[in-house]
Amino acid sequence: MLRYGTILAFCAKASLGTAAAMAFQQRAWLVLRHKMARLETIDSIFTANTDIFSLLTWSSIRKAKIGSLIAVYCWITPLVVVLTSETLSVVPETKTENTTCQNVRTLNFSNEKWVYWRDPVRIQGEFLTSVSIWNSTTIAGHNISEHNTNQFDYYHGGSIQWADMISLRVALANEPLFRRESGSEICSEGWNCSYVLSFLAPGYKCEELATGVDSKVRDLGDARPPFDTSVLAPLGNLTYYARLDIGDYKNPQATSYPGGRPKQKPPYPRNLGAFRTEPIMWIGYCTVDNYSKPQPPEPGIGDWYRAYTPVILGCEHYEVNYTVQFDWVGERQIHKVLRREYLRRVVNTTFSSKLDPDERLKDRTMAMPDENYVLPTDIGKYRLTAAYHSIGMSLRQVLNGTTTMPNFNVNSRILSTPLVDRLNYLPPKNFSRAITSMYENMVISLLSNPSFNVVSWASTGQPTGVSKSDPSAKGHPCRKSRYMNVFRYDKTQLLSVYGASIALAVAAVLLGLHAFREEGRMRDMKPSSIIEASRASHLHALNSTSEVKIGYGLVHEEAGRSVRSFGVEGNLTQPERAREP
Repeated sequence: MLRYGTILAFCAKASLGTAAAMAFQQRAWLVLRHKMARLETIDSIFTANTDIFSLLTWSSIRKAKIGSLIAVYCWITPLVVVLTSETLSVVPETKTENTTCQNVRTLNFSNEKWVYWRDPVRIQGEFLTSVSIWNSTTIAGHNISEHNTNQFDYYHGGSIQWADMISLRVALANEPLFRRESGSEICSEGWNCSYVLSFLAPGYKCEELATGVDSKVRDLGDARPPFDTSVLAPLGNLTYYARLDIGDYKNPQATSYPGGRPKQKPPYPRNLGAFRTEPIMWIGYCTVDNYSKPQPPEPGIGDWYRAYTPVILGCEHYEVNYTVQFDWVGERQIHKVLRREYLRRVVNTTFSSKLDPDERLKDRTMAMPDENYVLPTDIGKYRLTAAYHSIGMSLRQVLNGTTTMPNFNVNSRILSTPLVDRLNYLPPKNFSRAITSMYENMVISLLSNPSFNVVSWASTGQPTGVSKSDPSAKGHPCRKSRYMNVFRYDKTQLLSVYGASIALAVAAVLLGLHAFREEGRMRDMKPSSIIEASRASHLHALNSTSEVKIGYGLVHEEAGRSVRSFGVEGNLTQPERAREP
């Protein structure tokens, strides 16, 4: 089906060319009516718009200047087709739409409060998974009685699915995991998309407590650092020192049978299974001016005292309100944390060096104030705290340890991560940002495995499981884009070409109308018009010589009559003109 624009362009070009040709004919007749010319000049005047050699004949150009200009326009008219076609090009362009995307997943840790192993949830036949696993004070296979306060479940540790399938893989590469098929499920096939999610999840808030040799180490809130810069190079022999397990939850909590049921008789210790505090990550490390240059490996030798600058960090575990932008480009996910709002500490206590007075406990950690302990009987809060603790524990296990000099003796799993260079075995200069980034990569990587119960539909907050589509079909606000080939007009060139062509055609038409007014009638090149214009009997003189000049006007016949026709010079009367118009 032809486009309206194509039809309009064709009609415009045809009309302009026809108008110019008609104007050219009027000017050709007007020249012969007022001037005498040789036969070959007349041929050139009348055929200049169709024969390029006639256009280039100097005698015709001299006799018919305006007609020659109109003929030139007739010849260059086809350039309109060429030049206007150049204004239309096919270019790659990004098409963007603000719309809604289906099947967007987010994180909802409140699902940990109700999705539980005792009442498992299946989606499409597959069980939902927690980041934590549990002990119980009941006999294996027995349910908990709501009326028996000595029957409860309590925390054991992080689940294998979380530790091996998510956190370990992220730590090794320090890149978030993602499901490749999620791109097409969310954005639709062939589209890229971008959307923003807000969710509550754990995060570490790090502060720099000391920098430089002999600098005083600040307290972190009410917590006092367990070491100072003297253990770090250049005064000490450590270039990395991380104490990340002070006050950590211990398993087993008490002498117990497999599954966690204490061997002692009820009533059980009040703080059995309680989260008393979350370990602060106390990290000391050394920085250097040039990480690409080998640094002194032997304490006290060479530039040892000038090379290393000790730094001490303190990082606390928080519940954070994240605002994250997700970009899907093809099958690749890219995320950017736009905002972090630190809401509360996961456990709002401060570690105490005192021991719990109940000696039946193997974990006798104490913290202040003890009324802020998170107890197993506070089921919802306890399960949420357990989830946060499991995720934080994975990071602490990676970072815990030391690097001792000489010989770069790295006694830490950090060696297997990108957080340590392979030249001097030092953490990056902005280590606190690197820690935060790795932890956020771990958290966001939960989205790569929808079987975790915290992975939820952004539209409803309900667990997604392995389901491919959101049953609510509500969608989530997003921006879609894709690269596509589109037609693009160069408007300036298009308007310039058409404007010039129309202006020249109008000028030609006006000149043709001027010739029409002088002639008094329209002339053309039809055979009948030529026969009518060739009625004179004196044209036989053309056979004798080509130097004879002819013109068009009143020819005097032998009978004394005059006819309007072609005639030879001397036998033809033409109207006088003051100048060439």
